[in-house]
Amino acid sequence: MSIPDLALGSEWTLLELLCLGLTTHSEQELFEELITSKNLQWGELLEQALRHKILPLLAFHSTSEQFAKRIPYFINNHLQTVLDLNRNKTTILRGEATRIVRSLNEKEVQFVGTKGITLESTLYAGNGSRYFSDIDFMVAPQYRDEVTNTLAQLNYQMGLFDWQTGKVRPHSRERMIGYKLNPDHLPTHVLLTYQPVIRYVEVDVANSLTWTRSDFQVPIEIALSKIVYQSIPDRTDVQMPCFSPKFQFIFTILHLFREAWIEVWLEWGQDVNLSKFADVVRLWNNYQSVINSADFIQTIEEFGIVEPILWVLEHLDRTLHTGIVPALGLEGKVTESWLFSAGSTDGKKRQWHGTMRERLHSKNRRQLFVSEDETQLNK
Repeated sequence: MSIPDLALGSEWTLLELLCLGLTTHSEQELFEELITSKNLQWGELLEQALRHKILPLLAFHSTSEQFAKRIPYFINNHLQTVLDLNRNKTTILRGEATRIVRSLNEKEVQFVGTKGITLESTLYAGNGSRYFSDIDFMVAPQYRDEVTNTLAQLNYQMGLFDWQTGKVRPHSRERMIGYKLNPDHLPTHVLLTYQPVIRYVEVDVANSLTWTRSDFQVPIEIALSKIVYQSIPDRTDVQMPCFSPKFQFIFTILHLFREAWIEVWLEWGQDVNLSKFADVVRLWNNYQSVINSADFIQTIEEFGIVEPILWVLEHLDRTLHTGIVPALGLEGKVTESWLFSAGSTDGKKRQWHGTMRERLHSKNRRQLFVSEDETQLNK
């Protein structure tokens, strides 16, 4: 790996360093130089960190004893509050995850925890630096009704939290039809906490490693047959089932691909961010000996998911110079046209322009996307 350049400004470079994990002396030196600079534009840094869901990660590193007195006083106070808030939310979500895991175990449901609830303690040392929005699980499709009933018994309601009323707003008829037509997820469930700050807990349950009618599928029964268990911090009575490192890596990449490739996520401002790439980087760093193997290559070839895997890893390598694709021996396996393709909501093939680094940095990504017809007209 090489350290990021400053082409997009000191603020962006700081975020890329956080994404890489500050694991080398050169990364740490550059971070120190930039975070203590008198010319640093804190407004831009905070906005981009917020957009990319790494504000708690920025807070953790910049408010450490090494830097707390070297950054602006009120910025430091704000970031300390951000970190405290995220730690509080993490504690609450761990407690709820424990309740859900215990109940699903009692009913012998086949499931795993995914994303933040498993990665925050294994890849981010359980220190509150991993952004949290909800608790994610993956269950085999035959357990959908059992999981829905279990969540209801635990006082979860199907819907979304309404900030104005403080109540759970049922999903609209249109949204419920969408769930029925695309049964790769259960409808979102919400628990009211009746606490003044963290007012609710949201749970998202997936039934697929990709999405309904995707050209790329991973047999969920195979992925769930490789379950490993890990501790939930501060909880001693239950362990969290999770994917093996190989399938954790595959699922994390496919989840990033899903939201980066399908155009509809642009409308929600959730198509791709540094947080998702940071998870991939850390999984590679932690489990490289397992992932960089003939077994991994055989698995992605057997399941026909080389293209989406490389869509993510090629863009990651080009953005942060991580060198994962050549390490896996997968150079040249996909075309440039594929790397800049996107799935459109209107059924038309689309392309996007620029680099992934420019796309991540952009605050108006819609302008980067054009349809195949528009591409022909512009020639």
